[in-house]
Amino acid sequence: MRFIEYVADKWVSVVIFVIVFICGGGLLMLIETPFAVACVVEGFYAAGFFLILIQDYAARRGFYDRLLEATEGVEEISYLSEFLEEPNFLEGRLLCRILKKDEKYMNDRLAANEQELQEYKDYVETWAHEIKTPIAVSRLIMENNRDDTTRSLAEEMDKLEGFVEQMLYYSKGSSLNGDYRMRVIPLKDLVMKAIKGQAKYMIAEKVTPRFENLDYEVLTDSRWIHFILNQIIANGIKYHTDERKAELVFSASRTGKTITLSIADNGIGIPPEDIERVRRKGFTGENGRKYGKSTGMGLYICDTLCRKLGTELIVSSKVGEGTVVSLRLAVAPEEINSNIS
Repeated sequence: MRFIEYVADKWVSVVIFVIVFICGGGLLMLIETPFAVACVVEGFYAAGFFLILIQDYAARRGFYDRLLEATEGVEEISYLSEFLEEPNFLEGRLLCRILKKDEKYMNDRLAANEQELQEYKDYVETWAHEIKTPIAVSRLIMENNRDDTTRSLAEEMDKLEGFVEQMLYYSKGSSLNGDYRMRVIPLKDLVMKAIKGQAKYMIAEKVTPRFENLDYEVLTDSRWIHFILNQIIANGIKYHTDERKAELVFSASRTGKTITLSIADNGIGIPPEDIERVRRKGFTGENGRKYGKSTGMGLYICDTLCRKLGTELIVSSKVGEGTVVSLRLAVAPEEINSNIS
């Protein structure tokens, strides 16, 4: 806070002082007070006023400067009062008390909302796990009664299970901390496991997988990366074209301490204006509107999980030629050490 700003704020007090100062001087002249005495009296009056003004400015400036510094340096404004000391002027003390009451109210509301959100997430996760039992029982019944109807039902059950799994991972995505374990895993094993999970879908849509240079080991969480690969593969299958034989090419390359796994399809591709938005929550884009059955959540959840795992997800595409989704994974420590030695 600058002194000129403070004086401007106190303009009423300054105007009153000037009026009283002039009136006092006039009164002294009317009672024929010697000029030197009148000057001394007026000088003391003016000095007293300006000293009070300067002292008040110094006290307020220190408090408000600390307040502004605290708002810039604290990430959680709701804890601002913890960094402030009550000043020696009334307005500042009142402000501190109001801040404390307001922060307590805000923190109580936040705690209640967090508790409510956690209870909701716990319910969703419990429901997602419980629904797997009737799905498994339904699969068993269909396996024991094979015909065209049950085969169609099995396909729909696969989709249902995929949506349940997507919901489960979405609910866990915001609180991934403590729910993953980083391990050294062969990259080829990760890819083959994901391919196996999508085998029926790939066979039905006549999509051929191809593998190039996957002999690496990476450091990641197998469960979460498996879900991410499943979503990417499902998108590659979903948006294929009938104009040519559908393929999914899995390839990897190493740069320093990073392994880049690329999954390339030769499908319809993504329009340039949609590339930067495909990872937004609920964004379906032109392809989603054209082909339908798109929730706009798959890549959003994948991107969220990748950021939690420290994995970069990159999407590139060309309309009519296909899409490439790349994952930048950490190299396994054993491979780093062997290359150094």
